[in-house]
Amino acid sequence: MVVARPFETLFEGSNGRYYTDWQVARRRRTGEWTLCMRQRTPDRQLVETDGGALLLLAPTDPETLPPGLEIRVRDGRARVVNVRCGLPE
Repeated sequence: MVVARPFETLFEGSNGRYYTDWQVARRRRTGEWTLCMRQRTPDRQLVETDGGALLLLAPTDPETLPPGLEIRVRDGRARVVNVRCGLPE
């Protein structure tokens, strides 16, 4: 039996943090991040944060999440959570 994942892509940011596709879309929708450039092969995104910094997002395998981070789903939204402190990444 194949079980569908609650997210399509997990991204690793150049800041060392991890984001699900839902978290990336939400930040772009709210204006917290602005898309500067997108490369399709391999899929990478360069975004500008509301603080003016550039952040490169590249897809990564969910199996490579560092210890202490996990993906949690609530209300159909997948988030990366730091379980050491219980806060979303």
